[in-house]
Amino acid sequence: TWLYIIQISGLLLVCVLQFFNSMILGSLLISFNVSVLIARTIQKNLKKGGLLNRLGKLILHVLLVLCLTLLINKFIKKILNLESDEHIFKFLKAKFGFGATRDFDANLYLCEEAFGLLPLNTFSRLSSTLLFYAYGFVLFLLTVAAVIVAFRNLSGSNQVQLKEKMEEYTVTLKPDAAYSLVHTVLFGCLALSTMRMKYLWTSHMCVFASFGLCSTEVWKLILKCLHLYTSQRV
Repeated sequence: TWLYIIQISGLLLVCVLQFFNSMILGSLLISFNVSVLIARTIQKNLKKGGLLNRLGKLILHVLLVLCLTLLINKFIKKILNLESDEHIFKFLKAKFGFGATRDFDANLYLCEEAFGLLPLNTFSRLSSTLLFYAYGFVLFLLTVAAVIVAFRNLSGSNQVQLKEKMEEYTVTLKPDAAYSLVHTVLFGCLALSTMRMKYLWTSHMCVFASFGLCSTEVWKLILKCLHLYTSQRV
């Protein structure tokens, strides 16, 4: 909740410092953060019930957030009469083959190589510095851990029993690592779809890979999987 509030506050501050730039208010990020806070207020019992029940609530929660985001964003743009970012949606629609556009700005983006797909030689260049190998290793390990932990969290019908058994589990994942994992996957998808956005991904790759290689938690996880875990080895 604090993360969402900080992001909203930051964007509102940007709006003020940019001499009340109304385009900031019409951004999808503000609408998304507000939608999440509303959805969290409406759905308070996501952690109750069995696996299928929890999974159903989670899917409903995601759909609720996405629908609210679009509705709030449309409402804000209608009230403030904003059309300044419409060319971006036209560009994305044309880029992914959902129909051509006659919009000048959108077509200008389509002509630019920087807004195309990420070239495959990027991976060989990242591999030459050994970054991609380290990143791939940490990404694979934490993704497997995240899937296992998520499944166990969704399966645990009794939170008390779950906490008692957590010490017996061989795989654990802290929230900060999970947050970074989600970020790096989203940045990767963004970079793959639009080459210009790789500056977000490559810098995050360095942070993510170094975190994994220097993290005692990751080495603890590897040694436990190999049945070689002791605190001295970590």
